[in-house]
Amino acid sequence: MDISPAHEAARIEASRLPALHASLALLQQTDPEAVTRATIEIYGTTRPPAGDPPGGSPIVTLEMTAAAGTVNDSLLELRLATPLDAMITGADENTGTIPIWARINTPDGSWWSDVSVTVEGEGGELEMPQTGTENGSPVARLFNGATALLSSAIFRG
Repeated sequence: MDISPAHEAARIEASRLPALHASLALLQQTDPEAVTRATIEIYGTTRPPAGDPPGGSPIVTLEMTAAAGTVNDSLLELRLATPLDAMITGADENTGTIPIWARINTPDGSWWSDVSVTVEGEGGELEMPQTGTENGSPVARLFNGATALLSSAIFRG
């Protein structure tokens, strides 16, 4: 079947909301007895090709809630349940580390997505509070022993 561009655009638009709900379902822990949750590993390394090994250890690993988040049907977006926080243990001992990207894993540890990490208001898929500036730009430098706070995580469909 050959379909028109308008027909193809209508099919793509109609699939957006079910796709967001399917994405969220992969992150949710439905077994009330299970202790594993979906995680977000935040890295200061160069972002690898999608799904490839991360090229280093995470600066911090955040554990999601069992429900993981919600889908806003009218805005066509998946919002992770935030805030999320965890103790930082993988930053540079002397200078701390600026987060660049993150890997999201399902409760069984499977790769779900790689995403950008920025300071709040800078447009990353994951945003963290600003801790300072470097070269005139806001940064969220993370230090061991401190708590990492993820304030927003929005994925638009």
